[in-house]
Amino acid sequence: MDLQSLVAAHMPNRRRPTQMGAAAEDRYYRNQITLPRLRLRLLGLTAATVGATLLLASVIKP
Repeated sequence: MDLQSLVAAHMPNRRRPTQMGAAAEDRYYRNQITLPRLRLRLLGLTAATVGATLLLASVIKP
């Protein structure tokens, strides 16, 4: 018996997750795959960064 099997044999059993129905499983995986939604704060920060970059580019322009 190797060390990993020995450790796994003596680990306490955790509670197994409850069985999901097909619809619940579909919702679970759909929620895992969706892309993160842009929040207003992130959108504002992005707009401010782009604005500052364009302002600096116009000032530094030779």
